[in-house]
Amino acid sequence: MTLSEPPKEHDPVKWFVDHFDDAAQQIIDFISSDDIELAGATIADIGSGDGIIDLGVVLKARPSKLVGYDVKPADVEALRRSMIAAGVEESLPHADTLTFVQSESDRVPAPNDTFDVVYSWSVFEHVDEPVEMLREVHRILKPDGVFFLQLWPFFNSQHGGHLWLTIDEPFAHLTRSSFAIEQQLKGEPATDPSRAADDEFRSLNRLTLDGLQRALLAAHLRIAKIELMAEAAHIPASLAYQPISDLAISGVKLLAVAF
Repeated sequence: MTLSEPPKEHDPVKWFVDHFDDAAQQIIDFISSDDIELAGATIADIGSGDGIIDLGVVLKARPSKLVGYDVKPADVEALRRSMIAAGVEESLPHADTLTFVQSESDRVPAPNDTFDVVYSWSVFEHVDEPVEMLREVHRILKPDGVFFLQLWPFFNSQHGGHLWLTIDEPFAHLTRSSFAIEQQLKGEPATDPSRAADDEFRSLNRLTLDGLQRALLAAHLRIAKIELMAEAAHIPASLAYQPISDLAISGVKLLAVAF
């Protein structure tokens, strides 16, 4: 998601469209604009969630194989139902083309040098050990492979607390105590419909743009292409001395390659 005005409630139809059409197409366009061929490629998704983005990438880009990895087991039947409800297809792509595998938080169950492309969409703000996971990305990528990463929102940006469904106040996660926020979030819906709001908030790391670069370099991945996401933001007086780059840069899309 890259919207400057996040939705105020969870809409399953909009959720499907945002991920199947918008997110999948952004991934395809960002990679393909560098003359990287996705048709016939082997692709991995780190943090595949409900699989809607992967379904969109498979049907739009036609890779030979796409494997979605996530710490939670995939609900393939729910994906099939949502696809049919959206009028996309009557059946999921064959398992030889699209499959889902449960992974660990710091380990991807795939051999070395397996994939032409690895991507991850709105996941790395939740990763406990970014360097370890990025090392896994490096390990499973072929030597000439490419890694696409989208991270939105960075924690220090105005929507970085993922609070917009419950607390309609930009930067609330930086101006209020974490304890007070968690108490208010109990029993409330999360921006990710698969988890509780307080659990989602606790899952957020404190990665900044510069911290992300350091984590990539530590994993022997260098940024080859980058697009910053930013939006108008009113800065609370209490945050006036915080690095403006952290407050103003809401997210990033990038391509990284091994070195």
